[in-house]
Amino acid sequence: MKYIISLDGGGTKSEAVAYNLEGEIISQGFSGFSNLLVNEKDGINHMIEAIENCLSPLSKENCLFLFLGIAGIGGVRDRGPLEKALNDAFHIPFKIVNDAQIAHAALLNGQSGVLTIAGTGSICIGVHKERTVTAGGWGHLLGDEGSGYWICMEIFKKITQQFDEGIPLSYLSLKMLERLQLKEADGLKKYIYHNTKAEIASHVPFIVELANMGDLMALTVLERAGQLLGKTTIQAIKKLDLKEEPRVAIKGSVLQRIPVVQKTFIQTIREHYPIVEFYTEDVSSTYGGYLLAKNEVN
Repeated sequence: MKYIISLDGGGTKSEAVAYNLEGEIISQGFSGFSNLLVNEKDGINHMIEAIENCLSPLSKENCLFLFLGIAGIGGVRDRGPLEKALNDAFHIPFKIVNDAQIAHAALLNGQSGVLTIAGTGSICIGVHKERTVTAGGWGHLLGDEGSGYWICMEIFKKITQQFDEGIPLSYLSLKMLERLQLKEADGLKKYIYHNTKAEIASHVPFIVELANMGDLMALTVLERAGQLLGKTTIQAIKKLDLKEEPRVAIKGSVLQRIPVVQKTFIQTIREHYPIVEFYTEDVSSTYGGYLLAKNEVN
């Protein structure tokens, strides 16, 4: 039985899935992160391991193609070590793209449209025929508006503003400092500079919990996140110059698991494009790699 392997290589885990030519899953393999910007050697080893685990119950000779979607690949100057490792390990034709591209193909089923991803970071990717555009995705220092990291940093900024203005700290501010085991707002600076983006973004569920309890500060920041993600999506739609009604898909915990963010996001886009088709169902990004690989094989 002939098959294709698609790898979704993210910043925390790698998932390799084998699909038969009818699009049915026949095997899976997992490992750690694939982002080479985090650690090139470990990232390559994790990709190889995930693919090997996927291949273990299958005949390697029947694998037609490897399609890899890897987080951060656009920032890698030299892909040579990765390409050599893949050739040495498998001797199977392959293609490497950004992980957002396979997610786009999966969620929009290969159709034209825009995918907005909002997890720890955020980015929009638009595809129309042979044209691909992006909006956002500038990283936490230049942008990532609406992302989990951005949401938490906005809360931290509000805490420092309250401190500077000499006004009583809000309920959320007090609870956040308590959560961080900080007695004063001064400790925020050290916390931010000594922790990763993922650690900082990990406080989003706590902020959502307080928003659900009616905390205005939390609710305002979450609504603003939805608005900013919507505006970035609109920019991507305009870049594509779509003549038909836009299709917009979403991915990532911020847009998929926080109703107030998703609601505000949709409202913001509908203000500019009243007729727009939204795709909110979660589909494995590896399916997009399978679809794109079929084009390569054919």
